[in-house]
Amino acid sequence: MLNWGIIGTGNIARSMADALKHVPQAQKYAVASRHIEAADQFAQTWGFQRSYGSYADLFADRAVDIVYIATPNSRHKQDILDAIGAGKHVLCEKPMTLSAQDSADCFAAAHAAGVFLMEALWTAFFPAMQKAIEIIQSGTIGPVHYITANFVSYRDAEMHPILFDPNLAGGACNDLGIYPLAAALLLAGPMRHFQTHSVMGPSGVDEMTTFSVEHENGALSVLTCGFRVELPVAVTCVGAHGTLEIPTDFHRPNLVRVTVGNTVAEHQMPFIASGYAHEAIAFQTRVLGETDDVAWGQNETLSVARVLQNSDH
Repeated sequence: MLNWGIIGTGNIARSMADALKHVPQAQKYAVASRHIEAADQFAQTWGFQRSYGSYADLFADRAVDIVYIATPNSRHKQDILDAIGAGKHVLCEKPMTLSAQDSADCFAAAHAAGVFLMEALWTAFFPAMQKAIEIIQSGTIGPVHYITANFVSYRDAEMHPILFDPNLAGGACNDLGIYPLAAALLLAGPMRHFQTHSVMGPSGVDEMTTFSVEHENGALSVLTCGFRVELPVAVTCVGAHGTLEIPTDFHRPNLVRVTVGNTVAEHQMPFIASGYAHEAIAFQTRVLGETDDVAWGQNETLSVARVLQNSDH
């Protein structure tokens, strides 16, 4: 068994705590919050053995094998480095950090310490996304020429203040931008050039951002993320011979639709519970040495981080 520790007690932390029951050999061991009352309540609710009133106390617990970081974006780099410094394997909620260089520094620290670090980009690990990648690589729709992907979902500043706070690394790019960029990278491959444009809100964060990406294979991706309106959270990938679609909720997909000529094939690919278990299983499999590869690794994290860092938000 591997003992998991979680720092942070918000919504995403709760989702991961619930998912761990679906991860073989995972033990819900410890949780930490800056407020011990929150940690105690979280531990009682989700079945963790220990609770701590500081992140440092959890890192100091030698029984913790893996730390899942679910703190605000602005804290990620320091929390990662502190966990690595304590000899822990680290799964960090996206975005890993706020710059490509900071993420590269974290990966370098993990390599030096002999621990594994991964960005928790759950989308890459869903069976439907893996099926979509398989279909593209099989040549079913021919060479990919064009991708559109949108993750535009209305957010109210009063209900989601962190997302609109520049001091906490809020904004559409930091919250949602990674999803369309990841879909484009996974389906069309490495990115060669990109341009971005953001519309800023009154609080000083981007509320709508578009990306135009040219891939190394010549494909073009047009991508959007934002808070101002509701759009279908969908991906369309157009190849020389057909089209692949993830028509709804591509960030947590369960359906891939392929159209070639007059033939339409739909692939239903259910996921485990809320979906968080897939990335946790992949991460733990890598920690146990049962694989050397993951669907979303260092190269993918740094590639997308470079785009987000250099967007005009």
